Amino acid sequence: MEEAWFERSFREDYVLVYKHRDEESADREVANLLARLPIKPAGRVLDLCCGSGRHARAFAKRGYEVVGVDLSSVLLQLASEQNPYPNLTFYQHDMRRIPFEDEFDIVVNLFTSFGYFSTDDENALVVANMAKALKQGGQVVIDYLNPSYVRTHLVPFSTKEIEGLFIEETRWIEGGCVKKRIRVRDAEASEPREYLEQVRLYEADEMTAMLERAGFSQIQLFGDYTYAGYDRLTSPRMIFFAVKE
Repeated sequence: MEEAWFERSFREDYVLVYKHRDEESADREVANLLARLPIKPAGRVLDLCCGSGRHARAFAKRGYEVVGVDLSSVLLQLASEQNPYPNLTFYQHDMRRIPFEDEFDIVVNLFTSFGYFSTDDENALVVANMAKALKQGGQVVIDYLNPSYVRTHLVPFSTKEIEGLFIEETRWIEGGCVKKRIRVRDAEASEPREYLEQVRLYEADEMTAMLERAGFSQIQLFGDYTYAGYDRLTSPRMIFFAVKE
């Protein structure tokens, strides 16, 4: 059976492609999130799709008990190697099949780690799993793209060079998804390595309905990392904050 795109893409090259997403930016994002949202000041945090653990470490540094979950063994290995915190642990799970129930005070899903699956049912299951993992009164933060902004600001092609690797990125919209093909060339390989990313483009009302069906209320929507109000045309992000009923 052929690998799904998210099983293939999140490996060693991914860390280089997104090298600009570093420890400092994650720390700023978490500091801002805690300052601007009515987030609980202590408790257990689930970082769902934690990648190499940047945001999980920022929460752990602030005293939260943190569990980071990701599917990528490569990124989890990096996360474990860079983890100085006894209050932070990592586990490998598919976000459609996480084993947690009524355990967490806060669930975060950051840096567009939602909408990966080809069916609405699978994506809705992820939201339901977030609710299931939370205690009653627990809080969720989903940091997701804004479809209108993506359509207006899509850069069809770009290149960059990082540590001797030449990276080409091609972007397009197809079948209700934004897609990206990444080609990574290095001097030692005869053929470029190629990856595909795709994210389903859910509108604000569709995301809100998904949250409500999963049992979330008090839903708030913000448009960027300063937590300004959401504007459909101009906001670069859709950041949802909600509470489990």
